Amino acid sequence: MLDIQNRYNKKVLDDYDSLTYNDREIHTQQLALCAHAEISALVNATNFKKHHGNLEKVSRDKILYESIDVLRYVQSIQNLWNISSNEVEEAFYKKDVYLDTRYRIDQNPWSGQPVVIVDMDDVIVEFRKGFASWLTHTFNIEIDVDSPEYYFITALEKLDVNPEHVFRKFMSEGGFSRLESVRDSKVFLEALKEAGCWIHILTARPGENLRCMYDSYYWLHQNSIPFDDISFSSEKFRWCANSKYYNSKSIVCGIDDSPKHASEYAKHGMKCLLPKKSYNTEVVNLDNIIEYRSFINSENSAIFKIKSLLK
Repeated sequence: MLDIQNRYNKKVLDDYDSLTYNDREIHTQQLALCAHAEISALVNATNFKKHHGNLEKVSRDKILYESIDVLRYVQSIQNLWNISSNEVEEAFYKKDVYLDTRYRIDQNPWSGQPVVIVDMDDVIVEFRKGFASWLTHTFNIEIDVDSPEYYFITALEKLDVNPEHVFRKFMSEGGFSRLESVRDSKVFLEALKEAGCWIHILTARPGENLRCMYDSYYWLHQNSIPFDDISFSSEKFRWCANSKYYNSKSIVCGIDDSPKHASEYAKHGMKCLLPKKSYNTEVVNLDNIIEYRSFINSENSAIFKIKSLLK
C-alpha cells in the first residue's frame, strides 16, 4: 500500500525525489491538513448533527472510502519521510504493546501495597554492555564496561561528535529494544510480587522521546518482566516525593545503580538497594545505602535484603 501511494505521490509532487528537509516539512503540514479535512468528511458521513432531524441511514461504503482517503494522506506523509512498511508494522505493534500495558495498569490501580521503586538500566537491563557493544560496532571504539566513569566520557571524546548526539543515534536505531536483561532480574521481580510488593519502574530515560518510550514498554513486554507501573523522570527522588506512595510511607526502597539517584534517595531518608558497580563506589558508605551483589541465592542478594526490610 505504501508503494502504491508512493507512485501516486511522484506523479503529483514536482521533484519528489529531490525534496529538501524544509520541502518535506511543508508538504507534511499540507497533507496533515488534507487528512484533517477527510476526517471531517468521515464524521459528516454519520448523523453527527442529530438536531437537524430527518436523519439518513449511514452509508457503509461512504465510511469505507472516506477512511481510505484519510489512510492515503497518512501514507503520503510516511512516504515523504522514507518510512518503510517494516517500520510502520513495527511501530504499530509497539504502540499496541504500549496501549495494552497502559490499559492493564489503569485497570489495576495501586491499593496500598508496599512499593519498591525499580530502575531499568544496569539494574534489570544490561545497558552499559549493550551500549558499549553498539559503540564498538558503529564507531569502532573500544569501551571499558568496568570503567569508573558513569557516562563513558573519555572514550566518547575520541569521536568528533557530541556525546548527546551519539546517545540519540543509539535511541533512534532502536537500541533500547535490543538490550539483554540482567541475570535473575525477572526471577527477582517475580519474588517481589510473591512477597506482596507493588513494583513501580522509574527510569531516567527521556520519556519525551517516543521511540525511547515505546521501546522501553516493548522491552518489558518482550522479556516478560513483571511490574505494576512505569514512569520516566530524570529527578527520581522528586518524583517519589510527589507520588501517591510517599505520604503514606509505602515506599520500602528504591533500587538504583546511579550515584546521583542513589545518593539523593539515601540523603532524603529513603532506603536504596545499590548493585555493586565500578562507577558508584562513592555512595556505598552513605546511610540508607544497602549494597547487593546478586538478585537471588545469597545473604548478599537483593531479595534477601528487601525481605528483611519488609519484616
